[in-house]
Amino acid sequence: MSHSTKKKQHELARKKHKHESQQHARELAKKPPSTTAAWVLGVGLALMLAVVAVVLVS
Repeated sequence: MSHSTKKKQHELARKKHKHESQQHARELAKKPPSTTAAWVLGVGLALMLAVVAVVLVS
């Protein structure tokens, strides 16, 4: 296999990978964001506020 053939194959593989990653990014952009992170953050903040309130009251 000559150097130019390897170079062409490498370039084609690079372009294919770039195209696939862009397609994946487009699919993710269409999907609505997950609310799990917001729920975890909200519950964590509520727990911390509850602990602070208990410590201040006692």
